[in-house]
Amino acid sequence: MKPKTAATTAAPAGSWASRIKKQTSAPTKKEENTRQRREYTKKTVSAPTRQMNQQQQQKKIVQSTSRHLGAPALPSSSTQPKRQVQLKPKIPPKDTRYKTEDVTDTKGNDWEEYFLKRELLMGIFEKGFMNPSPIQEEAIPIALVGRNILARAKNGTGKTGAFSIPCLQRIDVTKNYVQAMILVPTRELALQTSAVVKELGKHMGVQCMVSTGGTSLEEDILRLYGTVHIIVGTPGRILDLADKGIAKLQRCSMVVLDEADKLLSPEFQIVMERLVNHCSPHKRQIMLFSATFPVTVRSFA
Repeated sequence: MKPKTAATTAAPAGSWASRIKKQTSAPTKKEENTRQRREYTKKTVSAPTRQMNQQQQQKKIVQSTSRHLGAPALPSSSTQPKRQVQLKPKIPPKDTRYKTEDVTDTKGNDWEEYFLKRELLMGIFEKGFMNPSPIQEEAIPIALVGRNILARAKNGTGKTGAFSIPCLQRIDVTKNYVQAMILVPTRELALQTSAVVKELGKHMGVQCMVSTGGTSLEEDILRLYGTVHIIVGTPGRILDLADKGIAKLQRCSMVVLDEADKLLSPEFQIVMERLVNHCSPHKRQIMLFSATFPVTVRSFA
C-alpha cells in the first residue's frame, strides 16, 4: 500500500497567497538598480523644480492680489526689459522770482569769457548762476587782475559771487596757508558767505573756514593747525587769532570787506586797520562791497 502524499495545488494568480509571495520574495538585481535610479532622479531634479514651482505660485498669488486691489500686475522677469542707468548732471531748479533791473540789466556776458577754471565753472553752474549779474560783470574782470575794488550794489544782486569767484580763481590749492580773508559784520552773514564759497569751490579742493565770536576758540585753533585757504569771519575773532600768532596772515594777499559801511564804522575802524596790517604788504588786494558808501568808506579806500 503506497503512502499518501500531500497534494500540491498552485494558487490562482489573483489570490491572497500569490500576493504574499510577491511581497516576501527578494527583489532582483535589475529591480534594485531601477529603484536606486528613480531615487537619485528625485533628489537631483525634483528639488529645483519644486522650488521653481513655489516661486511661480508666490508670483501668481501676488499678481492676483494686486489685481483684486486694483494695482497694476507685476511684469514677469522674462518679459521685463533691462533698464540702463544714465548719469545726468545736477541741474538746479529754474529761478522764477521777479527780477529787477539791478539783475537783468546785463551786457550779455558768459562765464566762459572770464577764462575761469573748469572746476570753478562746474560749481558756478551747479549753484544756479547761469549768467553773471551786472555787479559781477563789472567786478570780476577787475578783481581777477589783482586791482583794488570799491563796489556798490543792492542786496540780492550777487555781491557774494562777485568777490567769491575771483578769490577762488586766484587760490592755489597746492600752497597750504591762508590766501584770502573775507570779513563780515555778523555771525549769520559769515555762515551764509562761507556756504556760498564752499558750494562754488566744492570741485576745487579749497578749504574754507568760519571763525566768529561766540563760538569755541579751541575749535578754531585746531582748525588753523590744518590746511586753510580762505578764512571767513568777524573782525574781532580773527584779530584775536592773528595777535596770538595762530592765524598766520603774513602771506594773505586778498582782503574782502562785505557790508563795508558797517565794518568801517567808528567802532570797527581801528580793528580793521590792525587786521589789514597783519596781511601781506606786497601785492595786497582790498575789495570793498556795500549797498551804501558813507564818507568813512571813501576815506579808508
